[in-house]
Amino acid sequence: MKLKNILIPFAGVLLLTACEKDHRNDNLVDPRVYIVNNGVQTATYYDVEETLDYDIYAYSSGYFGQPSEVKVVLDPDAVETFNAANGSSYTLLGEEYYQIVKSTGSISAEGRRATLTVRLDCKEIMALPYMNDYVLPLRLTAAGTEVNEELNTILINPRMQETEVLAENAGVVESDLSAVDANTLEFTAYTEFDNKWDSEMEYEHGDAVLAAYNAEHGTQYIPLPESAYAFTAANLEAGSNKAVSTIKVDKSNLTADRYYTLAVRLKDNSKFKIGEKNTVLYHISLLPIYDSRNKWSLVSCSSYYTGRGPELMIDGDLVTRWESRYNTIGEGDINPDEASTVWDMGKTYYWCGMTLVRRSDSYVTDLRAGYVELSDDGENWTKAQDFDFGDKTNTSTTGTYAAEQWTVSGRYVRLAVNASNRNKLYSVSEFIPVLAEKTE
Repeated sequence: MKLKNILIPFAGVLLLTACEKDHRNDNLVDPRVYIVNNGVQTATYYDVEETLDYDIYAYSSGYFGQPSEVKVVLDPDAVETFNAANGSSYTLLGEEYYQIVKSTGSISAEGRRATLTVRLDCKEIMALPYMNDYVLPLRLTAAGTEVNEELNTILINPRMQETEVLAENAGVVESDLSAVDANTLEFTAYTEFDNKWDSEMEYEHGDAVLAAYNAEHGTQYIPLPESAYAFTAANLEAGSNKAVSTIKVDKSNLTADRYYTLAVRLKDNSKFKIGEKNTVLYHISLLPIYDSRNKWSLVSCSSYYTGRGPELMIDGDLVTRWESRYNTIGEGDINPDEASTVWDMGKTYYWCGMTLVRRSDSYVTDLRAGYVELSDDGENWTKAQDFDFGDKTNTSTTGTYAAEQWTVSGRYVRLAVNASNRNKLYSVSEFIPVLAEKTE
């Protein structure tokens, strides 16, 4: 076959291909502009603010960027339309409560976005009845690019947030100052909002604050003498949401046989309200506090059911429990008037209190009352703690007891139970003393 007979058909195919239309961009989306933060949007402002600038973001979608000029205009009909569709009852915000400080913007083919801005008059809005029920409806228009009509409306809903100052770790804070160089505490006032203002803090601390707390809560905390500490106050500064005050404690004239408590309260702030969580009680110990029972050794147990021995009271497991013997299975007394267990703690400790946990099933009220004693020699005992859960109406599993002044010490501890709400049946899930090592 001649070469020309081969080339002529091939050239014809090339010619037809060159004349065919290019369809590579057929499925690409055309550019359209829309509001990114469309729909109902909350504009949160604080009760101390005069004005708030709220930004609206216009964006150009599509595969290829296209320059366009965008603008937001008031759209009162959007409020009625939204309410009808969503069962809401928003009210149109009057023109005197805002200013559109930037209503127009340019979108470039490369940048794709323009930011438009509305300034809300916070003070005036706060004076409105039902101030959180108003919206500012704005619609996006554009020149040079099609607008996405489903995403071109924003309803700005101004909402006021109250500002308040709180105390970090409000409540009782266990404070170990047993180390030789441990003498500093910190009181932190903080805000949950982005603080943009300087403000002055006012604090209360000392005997009067603690006395008021004790009276209100029925507690008997022992005050840290006012001569034994120095409080250095801190103020809130713009750009920070924390003010950290320092407390230097002079331990030289304090005795180690007790807890001391320092109460500090947020009293006032020059700009913000004070929240309900405003008081910290520093529960100070000058000796190391222990609740570990790892080195205890069992001395005796007067009654226990097989498989539920006294070791289960100190195993750290709330599911297991000691039970007194109630039939022929077990060791010691059956249904005793009193059942007692003695441990050797290995060292001499002050008694500082305890947590006692009852069983967590339907028989939680079996254990009612008893006491704890300490001894130096395992023979002569001094009562350290009484406890009483009360009758069957109290179904709480946990009792917490504290001794503010540590008058009882010993190496041996005895837990005795002598009152039950069910036929002399006793059980304890966990016995957790709080102890301070007694030093010479």
